[in-house]
Amino acid sequence: MKQLIPVPVRRQLRGWLNSAKNTPLALDLLELRRWQIARKDVGVNGAPRNNPRRLVVLPSDPWSVHQSRGDEAMIEAATGEMKRAYPDLEVYIVTATPAASEDVRAMGFKPLELWRQPFSYETVAQELSLTRPDFGLVLGADVLDGYYSPVDAARMLLVADLMAAFGAKVSVLGFSFNSRPAKALREVFRLLDPGVVLNLRDAISLQRFDDFARKRAHLVADAAFMLTPQPDTAAVKRIAAAIAEQRAQGRKVFVFNIHPMLFKKPEPAKLRQMIGLAAGAMERLSREHNASWVLLAHDYRPEIADDNCLRPLAERLEPLLGECVHHVDQPLSAGAIKAVVGLVDGVITGRMHLAIAALGQGTPVAAITYQDKFQGLFAHFGVSESLLLSPSQFLLGDSFEEFLLHFLGTHESVGAQVRQALPGVMDLSRANIAPLLGESAMRIVPEAGGKVA
Repeated sequence: MKQLIPVPVRRQLRGWLNSAKNTPLALDLLELRRWQIARKDVGVNGAPRNNPRRLVVLPSDPWSVHQSRGDEAMIEAATGEMKRAYPDLEVYIVTATPAASEDVRAMGFKPLELWRQPFSYETVAQELSLTRPDFGLVLGADVLDGYYSPVDAARMLLVADLMAAFGAKVSVLGFSFNSRPAKALREVFRLLDPGVVLNLRDAISLQRFDDFARKRAHLVADAAFMLTPQPDTAAVKRIAAAIAEQRAQGRKVFVFNIHPMLFKKPEPAKLRQMIGLAAGAMERLSREHNASWVLLAHDYRPEIADDNCLRPLAERLEPLLGECVHHVDQPLSAGAIKAVVGLVDGVITGRMHLAIAALGQGTPVAAITYQDKFQGLFAHFGVSESLLLSPSQFLLGDSFEEFLLHFLGTHESVGAQVRQALPGVMDLSRANIAPLLGESAMRIVPEAGGKVA
């Protein structure tokens, strides 16, 4: 491996990636590019490349691949489409821990446990030199603007670059880009191998990214829109029966979801206040507007699990509403969750991928938004931003109850609007993997009427 990466590059990369200073990587990446050009389009020891048959997927959270239903949805959706094109495809998922590797095996994939601490670019390069991926998928999600960690974002981009250096076709699945990206990432984006296809999952993110990096990128919709729902599991059938019973009593049924990540830093007092306000508003709307609620988690990572909020909410509501509130207290797969949100009248959620699951089923959504990333998702469907509420607004007086009341009054017309826009959004979702399949992708100009470009 010492011959694989030049000593100055290896030393500088290790020092930068294991520090918190986030120094620009321009010189490092220029040196790395010279090495890449020399190795492009050859196999190990100069042998010709094999026919396409290996895909390496880098999730946005290699520590808990399966517990984040957003990552699971993107992985299952994208790999499912790839397997339709290449039925004998071998799929490898990058992991950070033995537990994550076990989850990957349970999903039917092969783990590459190389995202360890301390991070080693050499280890990644060595493993990729043995795996020799023909395709690479990077789950950008909401992490590549550096909101959570500029260092982790840089590492993900460098690994995408390295996969391209080994001759893989690489697509960074549609990701969000917030209005305050980490400045240190600008040079990393600019110097990425041209073979790394960058996809932004909404027009607002695409414009922000272009202003930030001046790097060619493509407009897509989130890859998770391609996920196939799984309605035939025992758990979904039980939930469907509970929903049908409420409907038989003339009630409208809505999924509700809040979670601890609505505040960037741990805010126990604010979460308790949010739960109290939600309970009061939902109880009144159930009595006065014949609403019924399904409390549905979408993330099961222990420290940020949705049930950390939904369980105490259920404990408040169940004595008041009885069968008009149903807390789904068992973990569901991403496909099962997508099936559930296809059964209800609307979804109120703080999780981006729960909103995507619902919209992908033609179900209207209202969102408790954070990290300014829901606006672009709603723009795909032409849905008004009046159905977005920030966590700080949630905590103000009767704001949340008024927000819920507005959604209950508009959900039917919004649902019709969502269903009309969905075929075009699905085309944009499939554009995530078009570069890997050698296809050109349709692009939609983000304006009223959605013109084809």
